Amino acid sequence: MSMRPTRAQRRQLRRAERAVDNMSPMQREIFLGIRVDELSYIEIAATHGITVADVERHFAGALRILDRHMHERHHKWWQFWR
Repeated sequence: MSMRPTRAQRRQLRRAERAVDNMSPMQREIFLGIRVDELSYIEIAATHGITVADVERHFAGALRILDRHMHERHHKWWQFWR
């Protein structure tokens, strides 16, 4: 018997899909490589011919986009660190 997702779960999935759609192509590939394909930073860096620091930078950008889309309010958490 399959469970049907709740309205809240469907809304959350749509937000995640919108977030991934709003990522740059490189951010998207790196985000999906890390989260879906479970690749290491080193493997992704070697695949794309970039440094591990570049992978970290793109992944951080992808996470910022994901965070912005997953929360209804657009919190700028870094503003509190001034």
